Amino acid sequence: MIEKIGIIGAGAMGSSIAEVFAFNGYSVYLKDQNMEYVNRGISHVRKVLDDYQSYMDSMPDKEIKRIERNGIELTETQKNTIKKNLGKQLDIDGIISNIHPVESYKELSQCGLVIEAVFEKQEIKNDLFRELSGYFGENTILASNTSSLSITEMAANYKYPENNIIIHFFNPPYTMPLVEIVPALQTGSKTVETAYSLISGLRNHRDAMVPVKAKERSGFIVNRILIQLINEAIKIVEEGIADEKSVDIGMKKGAGFPMGPFELGDYVGLDIVYDVLKSFNKAYGDAYIPPERLKNMVIAGYLGRKTGKGFYEYGK
Repeated sequence: MIEKIGIIGAGAMGSSIAEVFAFNGYSVYLKDQNMEYVNRGISHVRKVLDDYQSYMDSMPDKEIKRIERNGIELTETQKNTIKKNLGKQLDIDGIISNIHPVESYKELSQCGLVIEAVFEKQEIKNDLFRELSGYFGENTILASNTSSLSITEMAANYKYPENNIIIHFFNPPYTMPLVEIVPALQTGSKTVETAYSLISGLRNHRDAMVPVKAKERSGFIVNRILIQLINEAIKIVEEGIADEKSVDIGMKKGAGFPMGPFELGDYVGLDIVYDVLKSFNKAYGDAYIPPERLKNMVIAGYLGRKTGKGFYEYGK
């Protein structure tokens, strides 16, 4: 039974994955290039939890107002019952205390599962797997959070390739319940079963986590569809069929999407969209050729929300 989780990479994604496991009571060991990055990641976890507490604090009053808008007058006793049932106080300090900053890979050797969430480049991940071969034994599952890269190639650099697998969380994992489970060619069935079972037992802030199994093909399930959705949306604008806002409204109001493709691209980061499209272009051909407009926006530094400008502009 896995009780200790290692996370390599304390950026927004890595720290958010750490938050999910800590939220579920696991002991999490967080590693990055230096302790400044680790501490920054833990600060991010605290902000996520503070925001969640603020959201939960607002829920009882919102429910009371919703009921009263329907013409139902509530007694003070009924209001207090709603507040008692909907109100929830997180043990934020307790959750944070489940996350242990570490300085060396050796300190992760006690973990039953280690997930890397480092920079999304195949060579970087291959090198990391090669280095970690000297630290982890045959009882540690080493997983990648990659959204599109080859776990088979990573596993070829690892001492125990049967223990390698992709456990791909979606951003942000504390609200997005889906997790793609993707084995390498070398992955053992026990590793797949353990990963699937572990994720099935987790909850995030909204719901139970939901693992799905996929074969190793670039983009797996969700990103292969979503990235092409963004690509096709850009083509529609380039062809003069509609503008960005109209496309986004169309997909939200006509197809039930929570975000339009241009909003999604800005949220993900247009540099990431561009890199993934180039990767898909190599894997699947001309249907995934990145548009010139997207290429030029990346060159100009218009990367979306993180730079304040992408398909839309955002206040600082």
